[in-house]
Amino acid sequence: MRRLLVVAWCGWFCLSSTPVVALMPSNLDLLTEAAEAAVRDALGKVPLAGGQDGWQTPVLLEAQDDHDANWLVEQLLVEQLLIAGLPLTTAAEGTDLQGPRLSYRVVDLGISGKGRLLSGAVERRCHVTVGLHFSDNGELVSVGEAKAELADVIPGNQLEALQHSSHKFADTNLEKRSWERFAEPVIVTTVLGSLIYLFFSNR
Repeated sequence: MRRLLVVAWCGWFCLSSTPVVALMPSNLDLLTEAAEAAVRDALGKVPLAGGQDGWQTPVLLEAQDDHDANWLVEQLLVEQLLIAGLPLTTAAEGTDLQGPRLSYRVVDLGISGKGRLLSGAVERRCHVTVGLHFSDNGELVSVGEAKAELADVIPGNQLEALQHSSHKFADTNLEKRSWERFAEPVIVTTVLGSLIYLFFSNR
């Protein structure tokens, strides 16, 4: 009985003392943060306040081009514009084509990664560029474009867990530095050679 209690206590201690490694922000989280910064900066370059009727007419929000991440950029634009107190409508709802119109375009959006040879970590670099065109009564009023970048370093064993299976634009485009292709076999060969030398020299 005492032996069972000791074994149970040891098992509980091992489990409770196992360090819990927290996951880093997912690729989609990183892209959302960068896209939010790009949207905010782009809106700062497009004056929307005013209008002949004080924008009592809803502003039509629409995408210029098709992009898998349009829903993300549109969601962030809606949040920022509602905070600013602008009445909005979307192309799906229909509106006066001669009224105020804000068109957006995802110019660039993605994540690249570079593996670090010695540590096994991966350096992620997120880049988002958003373009805006604002027109009123069919006339172009202003345009704005903004770019945002974020970077961090994650453990290599978390790379797959931080991908997003539903959104391919949030996958990491993993690159490998050209010098690593040559350095890796050289380092491995050197380490193996050193181990073999130490093994035979100590006999």
